[in-house]
Amino acid sequence: MLQKYGVFRLLCCPVVVLFVVIGLISIVSAQAAETVAVIGTGRVGGALGPRFAELGYTVVYGSRDPSKQNVQELVELTGKGAMASSQSEAAQQGDIVVLAVPWSAVEQTVKGLGNLDGKIIIDVTNALRRRTDGYFEKAVPTSAAELIQSWVPGVSVVKAFNTMSYLVMADPSLAGGPVTVPVVGDDKNAKKKVQEIIEAMGFETEDLGPLLYARHLESMTVLHLTPLFKGGDGDLFEYYLRKRSD
Repeated sequence: MLQKYGVFRLLCCPVVVLFVVIGLISIVSAQAAETVAVIGTGRVGGALGPRFAELGYTVVYGSRDPSKQNVQELVELTGKGAMASSQSEAAQQGDIVVLAVPWSAVEQTVKGLGNLDGKIIIDVTNALRRRTDGYFEKAVPTSAAELIQSWVPGVSVVKAFNTMSYLVMADPSLAGGPVTVPVVGDDKNAKKKVQEIIEAMGFETEDLGPLLYARHLESMTVLHLTPLFKGGDGDLFEYYLRKRSD
C-alpha cells in the first residue's frame, strides 16, 4: 500500500531523511541552547536546578564557593552538563536567572551579578523576617521582587515558586494533588515563558497580574509557613486555585 502511493520511496529518499534528521536536531538544539543560572545552592536552588535540567536546559549554579563538596554533589545530581561557577559568572551565562538566596543576601547578591539587561529573573525569594513569637511577617512595605526590579531595571522580573515547599518543587506528587504556582510580572512575554516552564514541571499556574502584586504573593508565603509554628507539620498545605466553571 505504501509503495502504491509513493510514500515508501519518499521516506527512503536520502535527501528527505537528511532533512528530517536536521529538523529534529534543530528542535533539540534550540531548547538545549538556553541556559538557566540558578543563583543559590540551598534547598530551593537544589530543588529547582534538576527540574530545569530535566526539561533540557543547561543549568549553571551560581555559588559563593563553587568548589564546595555540597555544590559539586548538586552538580553531579543534576547531570546533563550542569556546572557551577561564581554567582556573577553564572548569571552572565544564563538566559534565565533563578534567584534562590535568603532574603538577607538578596540585595548584595543581585547588585553583584553584573549587567543582566535583557534577561529574565525568576524571583523565588520572600522579603520576610521572624517575629519574636516565631511567626513570620513581611520585612518591607513592598516586596522582594519590586526591589529587585528597581536594582536591575534592564531585566524582566517574574515572581514565581515563592508560595510553595521546596520539597514539592522537587517532586510535585508529594502534594497529593494539583498545585498552583501564582505568577506576577510586568513583562507579558516573560511571564508566558515562565508559565510554560512551570506547566512543563507538572504544576498548574495562574497569571495574577503586575509585579506590584508580588507583595501579595509574599504575604501568601507568610500564611503558607504558619503551620510550621503551630506544633508539628500535620497541617502543611500547598496552594491550589480551582478554576470556576461559569
